[in-house]
Amino acid sequence: MTGTYDLSVPRTYRGGRPIPMVLLFYGFDSNPAQFSALTGLPSRGSADGDLVVVPHAQGDETEWQFSAHGTDATFVDALVTSLERTFCVDRHAVYAVGFSAGAAFTIIYSCARQGRITAIATVAVEFQLGCTRPMPIMAFHGTDDPLVPYRNGAIGLSLPGVKVRGTERNMADWARLDRCRAVPHRRQIASQVVEQAWVGCVRGTSVVLYTIFGGGHSWPGADPRQAPGLTTQQVSATSEVLSFVSRFGT
Repeated sequence: MTGTYDLSVPRTYRGGRPIPMVLLFYGFDSNPAQFSALTGLPSRGSADGDLVVVPHAQGDETEWQFSAHGTDATFVDALVTSLERTFCVDRHAVYAVGFSAGAAFTIIYSCARQGRITAIATVAVEFQLGCTRPMPIMAFHGTDDPLVPYRNGAIGLSLPGVKVRGTERNMADWARLDRCRAVPHRRQIASQVVEQAWVGCVRGTSVVLYTIFGGGHSWPGADPRQAPGLTTQQVSATSEVLSFVSRFGT
């Protein structure tokens, strides 16, 4: 296996007892160290008892290949296998989390490995990209995202000339895949944030969307010192993702 990655191991890890593993994929023009500092997920996840790994993209290290079987995916496969051999990983509790281009890679990679990935969480991208059977998902998206628009039919900077399907339609796709009820429960959790949860899904699955009104292309709740003026503190994607992770697995 070639390639680099950052790894956060729980201080309490002693082996013998299976622990969850979280794969974290950064967005365009970032890197593991920068994204770890921005989200705080590796440090907080390991404090919660999770093994958190942030792989480096292969080739162009600032961009993920949108391929389920390219060099990035092959590297991640080898990395997961290596970590499962090194640590006592709960193979029923392997999660993939991503932001922006990393979210797209998260979906593409995970949908091609539904026997290996337990659940996914995405920020800014939630297109249904290849899953053929139920997959739990938690998503976050800002309504004023200029790169990947929230509104159906809008055109964003990341896909010039392409009208997007829209966040709520994308999430309805996931709800149908997970055989949830068509109409989600809607709950305002802050002045800027609404949670929509689709219920009645296939056992072991969940579909949840956090809409950030006025939010841009950012990780909600990120350290403002790392991303000044680009994020909301009304909801923490990191906190919600770690809570989401704790619901699944053995």
